[in-house]
Amino acid sequence: MRLKEISPENRPIERMEYFGEESLSNSELLAIILKTGTRKTNILDLSNHILNKYTLEKLRNCSQQELCKIHGIGKIKACQIKAIFELHKRISTPQTKELTKIYSPKQIVDILKPDFEGKEQEHLICIFLKSNIIISKKIITIGTNNQTLISNKDILKHAIKQTADSIIISHNHPQGDPTPSKDDRLATKKLKDACNSIEIILLDHIIIGDNNYFSFKENQII
Repeated sequence: MRLKEISPENRPIERMEYFGEESLSNSELLAIILKTGTRKTNILDLSNHILNKYTLEKLRNCSQQELCKIHGIGKIKACQIKAIFELHKRISTPQTKELTKIYSPKQIVDILKPDFEGKEQEHLICIFLKSNIIISKKIITIGTNNQTLISNKDILKHAIKQTADSIIISHNHPQGDPTPSKDDRLATKKLKDACNSIEIILLDHIIIGDNNYFSFKENQII
């Protein structure tokens, strides 16, 4: 059935107009974003198919390439879906420009939590600072579900480009336990030595797990 053949009170845009966005289901909201279906499948059926295949949590973590494998989803629709979740992440993330100075690891955890939420692979993020004020943050590497790679070269290259005088690195442990591994400790020491060689301070390495974290600074390892 084509969308035009559906009665107006059951079409997503008309329903939003009459009853407000809160009344719409997830598939109806997705249908409004994606706009059009295929020749054989209207946008409501397509949206229902997507959300029957993936939960919102799983959909958020799909790559653009994975989304394009769904029948009816091409490059543009895949980009639209990725844009939805990126906007949500930015809305949920505290605006670093409003922060004055970083005083504690907990501040960093609060800033980075949306970046790590729902991730099934380890992500390494570096925060670049000047006089303890955040300049920017950047994903450096993406690893496996239990291992990530600390790329000293990439971190220092971006630090110099940002004219940062200090950095904080953080990665997630998807399995929940933030206790650092032997490799985490060794990689942190190597990064600290590399930072010292160009007079950049490694302030902390924070590992984020399920509702808890481990700070190298708080535990006097760094």
